[in-house]
Amino acid sequence: MDSNERDEYYNQLEDAKAKFYQKNGKNTIFKNKQKLECAQTLTNEFDLNKMIECTAFVVPNTNIIYYNYLVFKIYGNESNRLEVYSHIMNLINSVLETYDTFEVHVNLKSFTISACHRYYKMISSSFDENTLLTDKLSKLVIYNTPSIVDQLTAILYSTVKEVLPKTEYYYKDSSDARINALFDIR
Repeated sequence: MDSNERDEYYNQLEDAKAKFYQKNGKNTIFKNKQKLECAQTLTNEFDLNKMIECTAFVVPNTNIIYYNYLVFKIYGNESNRLEVYSHIMNLINSVLETYDTFEVHVNLKSFTISACHRYYKMISSSFDENTLLTDKLSKLVIYNTPSIVDQLTAILYSTVKEVLPKTEYYYKDSSDARINALFDIR
């Protein structure tokens, strides 16, 4: 899937999400439950593999895996955790066939404390179940780093402590330009 196809598919997902909230109203409290219901609805309506391919992919001709939380949050839930994990592990193994190490670049735009709690099990099990994520990871780059990064790190510390020294943070003011530059390296 090329970048235009990813953009088009993402737009379709955003439209479907908007229709879900238009039909069901958007909760001001109990948002977490409704977000999970929306994610499950979209998972049932769309091709899960395509959604996952839009979420995580290798930047061509590099050892960089790009992960877009903006896409993941539309469909991500505990019921599809293993498929997402499997896809990412396949990407890592694919990169390691050519390179000695890999980098992960993550766009965390709109990631919140409640999202951290919602996806905690998914995040922690991904790191805890595979030492490859820490052994061969040379760099973790976080774009659109949430202002609450210290609180997020505290929540996830036991899981992410090994990758913290390899992590670079970019905040809202420089993230878009850096993401665009990342894709201009092709």
